[in-house]
Amino acid sequence: MVRRTVSELSPGMVLAEDALTPGGRFLMPRGTILDAGHLKSLVAWNLTEVTVIAAAEANPQSTEAPPSSASAPVADDDGDGRAAAEAALAERFACSDVAGGPTAVLYRLALDREVRRLQAGGPVADQTPVAEERSRRPIDPATPGPLSLEGLLRDEPKLVSPPEVYLRINDVLKDPASTVDDAAESIKHDPSLAAKLLRLVNSSYYARTMRAMRGRFPAKIDSLSRAVMVVGARQLATLALGVSVLPLFQDIPPQWVNMRLFWEHSVGCAAAAQAIAAATGRINAETAFVAGLLHDIGRIITFKQAVVHMGVAMRRAEVEAVPLFVVEREVIGFDHAALGGHLLQKWQFPANLEKMVRYHHDLGEPLFIDEPAVIHLADIVATAMGWGGSGNRRVPPLDPAAWEALGLTEDGLAGLVPVMEARLAETMRSFFPDHQGPP
Repeated sequence: MVRRTVSELSPGMVLAEDALTPGGRFLMPRGTILDAGHLKSLVAWNLTEVTVIAAAEANPQSTEAPPSSASAPVADDDGDGRAAAEAALAERFACSDVAGGPTAVLYRLALDREVRRLQAGGPVADQTPVAEERSRRPIDPATPGPLSLEGLLRDEPKLVSPPEVYLRINDVLKDPASTVDDAAESIKHDPSLAAKLLRLVNSSYYARTMRAMRGRFPAKIDSLSRAVMVVGARQLATLALGVSVLPLFQDIPPQWVNMRLFWEHSVGCAAAAQAIAAATGRINAETAFVAGLLHDIGRIITFKQAVVHMGVAMRRAEVEAVPLFVVEREVIGFDHAALGGHLLQKWQFPANLEKMVRYHHDLGEPLFIDEPAVIHLADIVATAMGWGGSGNRRVPPLDPAAWEALGLTEDGLAGLVPVMEARLAETMRSFFPDHQGPP
């Protein structure tokens, strides 16, 4: 093992120890085979040096650098962890081509993460009691008939109208003359919402903005008015818009999915969307965060209001090894994205938020695909990396048009994933203070 400055690193080198951020946060696991994306991430986190495996240690019989493709081996002391990880990922990526392109990048990163999790003593992915029970559930031979979007929403009393705090926030968003005080006033009467927003604004994501405003604010933002000054009135109101509706979606029957895992997936998609938006400049980062947070709200409604249909859809998705949204369209008549978009339209959410939720699985519909493409890719990243789960076990295929529209590179995507993962862990602690460590 040798210490190397980050500037001395090159693709193909292997980390001999876990890479930590300057603040001590986990960044990359021991055994990671560095590629250009990893190197950019290490630079972005301002690391000075890391420990890598010397060439002789990496391969005593050869001076060649280790391979850096998506199928490259991941360091594992006994081989069992890697075999189990590969088996789990074979299921997860059954609908995707991992031979090359951005999906191959995600496969390699997911394999790194799965091996690391197994070495830490975690269960094999998708083998939770809920998943095992679901896999044994028989398919109802009497396939139910299609439902209607409006009928499902009408049958859920809590969804007939949005919460009061949402209405206040929406008024601020609609008024171009709204002020800092108006934005803060719309939020402060809901203490739980205000506390969540302050935790979000005090996260490391906004640390750079706060440093730029040094002298104007204390190190810790302790009031909504100051939060508005850091994030922006409309941006904070947009964040509040998404967070304010979360309490309406807390009671999925446990036989379908673990609620903590559902929100971990939603927050993972939100963190990924925020990072993609910031990197590409296609949309506002806070808007992307909220769209990612709410992208699967339609599935919660179907879990509660279309129990028989979802039972058939989930079992068929398991048997046929396809993404759940594909079977939802056949069994229910539409997928959860269309239902979620319909709800946001009914509640008069901003049109771009509604569009991003509605079309994240259907990019052939909207005239301009940049905005839903952000959520499309973010959902794929969150599913590929195993960040929580919303009932769907298969990584959806990446739409080439979405990838082209976003203008990212494979190295760029690889460099963003550790940033997304750190943001996910931090945001989960904002919503669930007892959340521990990297997910």
